[in-house]
Amino acid sequence: MYVLTSNRTFSAAEEFSYNLKNLERATLVGETTGGGAHPGGPLIATDRYQVWVPTGRAINPITNTNWEGTGVSPHVAVPQAEALDRAYLMALEKLMAENQDPTAQAAYQWLFEGLQAEHSPVTLAAAALRQYVGSYGPRQVTLEQDQLYYQRGAGEKHAMIPMGNHRFMFATIPYFRIEFEVNEGVAGAIVGHYNNGRTDKNERGD
Repeated sequence: MYVLTSNRTFSAAEEFSYNLKNLERATLVGETTGGGAHPGGPLIATDRYQVWVPTGRAINPITNTNWEGTGVSPHVAVPQAEALDRAYLMALEKLMAENQDPTAQAAYQWLFEGLQAEHSPVTLAAAALRQYVGSYGPRQVTLEQDQLYYQRGAGEKHAMIPMGNHRFMFATIPYFRIEFEVNEGVAGAIVGHYNNGRTDKNERGD
């Protein structure tokens, strides 16, 4: 189990996180929580003022203390905006390591590589982009304002997202990716990869 935390995680949500952490039943990912462990409520001080006063103290039987004032620290500290992606990557890594079924392995690997490319974008120089431009059977790769586009026949153009190792993905075609076979800086063929394991290939024609 993965629990996402931030500095806005407070009170009962902190207790949930704290207990699972100390029971070793979950991995916490995100930021240290707000640090509110003591229950309480408002008490009237005068005819004009009231104060908030703690009326109890949570005690964890494992740590013999609580998270008041300190918060609950995560196992993996990342900004809250990155916590979901980091937890997802960790879960996929664990599934890939523990599952021996080739079909499941391929599915997990597909998701992992895509999320990793989104989380850690690859940037290619203009010279590197130009090596892919050309015609590959019915497939066309063009370069427009430092952005590569993929098109099959008279179909829609799709912006190509670099993944590294001559591989590209598409935000508009999540089940499909392409890989170039490159020799001495020249792309000689393009291979289509599908999330069901199927592949197809076209040699460069120009």
